[in-house]
Amino acid sequence: MSIKKKGFNIAIDGLSGIGKSSIGCQVAKRLNFTFIDSGLFYRYIADRFYLDDTIQLNEIHLFKNEMIGYVVVGYDTTTKILPSARVKLILEADFETRVYRRAKQLNAKEFEAIRKVFSDLLKRDVDSFDLVLEAKKGATIINTSDLSIEQVVARILSRILWVRFSDYNMLHFIIFILFVFVYTLHTLFQNLTSIFGTG
Repeated sequence: MSIKKKGFNIAIDGLSGIGKSSIGCQVAKRLNFTFIDSGLFYRYIADRFYLDDTIQLNEIHLFKNEMIGYVVVGYDTTTKILPSARVKLILEADFETRVYRRAKQLNAKEFEAIRKVFSDLLKRDVDSFDLVLEAKKGATIINTSDLSIEQVVARILSRILWVRFSDYNMLHFIIFILFVFVYTLHTLFQNLTSIFGTG
């Protein structure tokens, strides 16, 4: 599936521990878009041009203005990095879910390791609270607390298709509805298969 068009980009924001990178990467693969983790990009820029602020700013400016067909995830993605993105999303999840996901990602099993994950996420939440609150004003919010990665990806693709077809005629709208229906059934079947097995 590819709907890559000039000027069409997707920005995904949210607090730490949501799974933005994993989800954004899957969305990019489904759409044949290029995936970028803005945190990694900024660290690359900082490492490469840390002695020259002018070059660093120019590089970031170039990055922002020449982007076509990208899925970008990270803090400030919807407000500063890609404020004109056609699709802007905020991913949410309750704190306990985010601690569990981050601990699982880091393979943290000991009490001290989990405590560190807890305190790190809490600090990040405090530091980025105002940024995420501002981002929510102009973006679609998806709560991922009780959803698998596949289910979140399905919701994001549905939102993308809705945005893309919103300006088109009724035929495109009907095609969109049918796609969402079929994709939802496919996702449900996969989840049931994983639970009960194929035998």
